Amino acid sequence: MTGFADYEPDVARQTVDVQVRPGELRDLDACAELIVSRTHGSAAERRERLVADLADPDKYIAVAVVGDEVVGYGGVIHHELKPDDPPTTAPTGYYLIGLIVSPAWRRHGIGELLTRDRLRWTAERADAVYYFANQANAAILDLNKSFGFTEVTRDFIFPGAPLKPGTCVLLRAGLNGR
Repeated sequence: MTGFADYEPDVARQTVDVQVRPGELRDLDACAELIVSRTHGSAAERRERLVADLADPDKYIAVAVVGDEVVGYGGVIHHELKPDDPPTTAPTGYYLIGLIVSPAWRRHGIGELLTRDRLRWTAERADAVYYFANQANAAILDLNKSFGFTEVTRDFIFPGAPLKPGTCVLLRAGLNGR
C-alpha cells in the first residue's frame, strides 16, 4: 500500500458536473473522512484540525462537490521557516497539501480543478507556491508538472510531516508570471 491513488495515465477522463469552491463548516465531516481514508487516524480529530484551518487566514480548504456530495478535498497552508530550523527545512511560503479525490470520482479531472482553485487562492497572496510529494506518486507529480512546478530539492524536511529521507521531492511554481 502506497498511501496514494494508483496512477493510470491512459484511462480516459469522464465528464461530470463538478463544483469547486471554498470549503465550509458543513463540508468538514466529508473532508475528514476523505483524509483518514488515505492517512488513517481519527476522523473526529482531523475534523477539529479542519475547523481550525477554516478560521486561519493563512490556510485554505477547497472542496469538489457533485450534487450535495463532497468528492474531493485539497488544502493550502503557509509555512514559516524559524531561525532555529535545520538548514534542510523547506522554505517559507504557501504549500499545496492533501489533494484527495474519492475513488469513485477519480478520472474526472477533479484533482486538476482543485489544484487550479488552490493556485488561484495562493496567487492572491504570493508570487510562488510549493508542494512536496512522494517520488513514487507519479499521478500527483505529473499533475503538478502540468501547472509549472519544478523540482527544488530532494534533501529537505518539513516540520510535522512524516517524510522518510530520500523518498520525497520538493517542488515550486511561480505565480503571477513569476
